[in-house]
Formats: sequence, structure tokens, C-alpha cells
Amino acid sequence: MVHIQADAVHNQTATMLEIGTNLLTQTAEQTRKLTVVEAKVMNQTSRIAIQLLENSLSTNKLEKELLTQISEISKLRDKNSRLESKVLVLESQQRTELEDIREEKERLQDLVKRQTAAITALERQLRASSSNNSALQRQHQQLMKSVHTLIGMVSSGTVLLYFSFTGLSPNKQRFRDCAEAYKSGHNTSGVYNIYIGDMTEPTKVFCDMVTSGGGWTVFQHRANGSVNFQKNWKEYKLGFGDLNGEHWLGNEAVHLITSQAQYSLRVELKDWEENGAYALYDKFQLASEKQQYRLLLGGYSGTSGQQSSLASNGTGFSTRDADNDKCVCKCALMMTGGWWFDACGLSNLNGIYYTVGHNIRKLNGIKWHHFRGPSYSLQSTSMMIRPADF
Repeated sequence: MVHIQADAVHNQTATMLEIGTNLLTQTAEQTRKLTVVEAKVMNQTSRIAIQLLENSLSTNKLEKELLTQISEISKLRDKNSRLESKVLVLESQQRTELEDIREEKERLQDLVKRQTAAITALERQLRASSSNNSALQRQHQQLMKSVHTLIGMVSSGTVLLYFSFTGLSPNKQRFRDCAEAYKSGHNTSGVYNIYIGDMTEPTKVFCDMVTSGGGWTVFQHRANGSVNFQKNWKEYKLGFGDLNGEHWLGNEAVHLITSQAQYSLRVELKDWEENGAYALYDKFQLASEKQQYRLLLGGYSGTSGQQSSLASNGTGFSTRDADNDKCVCKCALMMTGGWWFDACGLSNLNGIYYTVGHNIRKLNGIKWHHFRGPSYSLQSTSMMIRPADF
């Protein structure tokens, strides 16, 4: 009986131990799972903490940016306020200016009315002057008839009787240029005395009374190479050569003549094949010596090329001893002679005279680029002037 009870107790104890063991195993498993869960929770917590830290940093950064933006907005508001103040000031100024403009407009309208009235009065005077002008034109026509009559008298020799009867001499008449001599009845080309400006002594010039209506004062002529054109500044200033042949009248004389009125320039050219051409400039003037006898030109036309070969406005005159060109070299030494060289240029009618057969490929000869090219030396040239209203 005791033995049976002992077995029962033993079995019960074993059962209890087994149950305890199972509980311990389950507890350990639960503990392990709890540990795993706790580790996961810890990891998650760490990640959340890191995320919170990053969010905190981002928040701080955003707060700083927000403060910066607020500061910028404040500055912009200040600028906007200042701009609004300036706009108000400008609007006030514009209103004042508009008032001034309106007043000026009214004054101008009043002035226009007065000018219109004055123009109307001038038109009436012009119509009256036109009628007087018609009478003057009739007188002019009568005078021209008288001039032509005198010209006929010159050609027939009766003018000599006229001068003998009146006690006048043709040589004692005073002309300021060849155009006045022509209009006074002298239609024969040759050497004449002219009185330039206020000069009391006459200047001898050659007058071309045939070319294009006559009345031309010739200041340059080349025809046979008989005169050396390799001269210095003073010689080109005063002139040289034979008035009945090759010559240069002189820059000072040309300056004084072209200062009397508006003159035109005609350049006559002939090559060795007997082809002629001309260049005509409606406006021509030489400045003073202090201004290097600068060239003033305008209104080119003619048969010596579609473009002008003469230097442009404002080009100074150069000689071997006075370099006024626009080239680092000395064009008057390279191209020879005295001329209006810009950068050695398209023309030089005062270069070396080369005879036929030796006139090709001569850059320092008598050239006019747009007529026969840059290296063809011409046979003859003439430069002449007369009043533009001739």
C-alpha cells in the first residue's frame, strides 16, 4: 500500500516536473521572443529617434530659411516703400513737366501762327519780287546780247577800235578768275592776269576758254614731261613751271581763289591710246596752309570711272618734306611728287612722267585708278576750276 502511494507520488512528481519543465521551456521561448521583439522595438525606436533628430535638424533649417525669407520680405517691403515714394515724386514731376509742355505747345502754336502770317507776307513780297525779277531777266538777256555782240567784235577786230575810242585796254581790266574774263568777252585760251581777293598785284594764270563752255582757271597741266614735279612744300605752295605748258599754279593761289566763292573742279585725262576722260566735282576748295591745304570735295560725276579716284574730304597735301598722309610710310617719297595722299591713294597726277612704252606697271607715275588702273602712267592731265554757278 505504501509502495503504491510512493509510486503515485513519484508519478505525480514526475508529472509536475514535466509540467514545470514545459513551463520553463515555454517561458524561455517567450523570453527569447520577447527579447527579439524588444530588440526590434529598440531598433525601431532608434530609427524613430534618428528620424526625429533629422526632422529636428530640418525643422531648424527651415526655421532659419523662414527667418531669412522674412528678413528679405522686410527688405523688399522697405524697397517697395521707397520706390512708391519715388514713383509719387516722379508722377508729381511729370505732372509739372506736362503742364510746362502744354504751355510750351501753346507758345509754339502761337509762334507758328505768327510765322505763318510772316510767310504769307513774304510770299506776297516774293510774288512782287518775281515780277521785278522778270524785268531783271529781260535786262540780263539784253546784256547777254550785248556781250555776244562784243564777242563778235573781238573776233572781227573791231573791239580794238572800241578800246582805242574809250581809252581802255583789255590788259587793264580786273578779273578775279578766268570765268570773269570769259564773261567780259575774252574767249581765247591763253595767259591772263587775275586779281585774287584784295591783292593789288595781278597773278598770271592760264585760262581754258574752250573746254566745256570755257572760263576755267587751270592750276595743273602735264603733257610732255618737260617740267620736273618732284618739288618741295614751298615750291608747291608758290607754284612752278611754264603757264603755257606744264605747270602747277600754286596751292596758296588756289586756296585764295576758291575762298572767293563756291568753285567746281574739272580734271581732264588722256591715256597713250588717245582716249580721253574727265572727272567733275561740283564743289572744290583748298583750305589754308595752316590746315595743310586740305581737300574739300563734293558731287562727283564724269567719265573717268564710276567712283572718284581723288582722295576723300579732309585729306591734307603732302610733299617729300611735309608728310601729311594717313600712312605710316611717306607716300610723297614712295609715289613721288606732291599730292593729296590719304593712304597713298587711288590717284597722283604729279608723279613721274613716263613716256609711251615705259608707262606700264609704274606705281609712281601719273595715275588715276578708276580710269586706267593703279599702275598705268597717263599721257596728259589738266586740273581746272571755275565758279559753280558759271
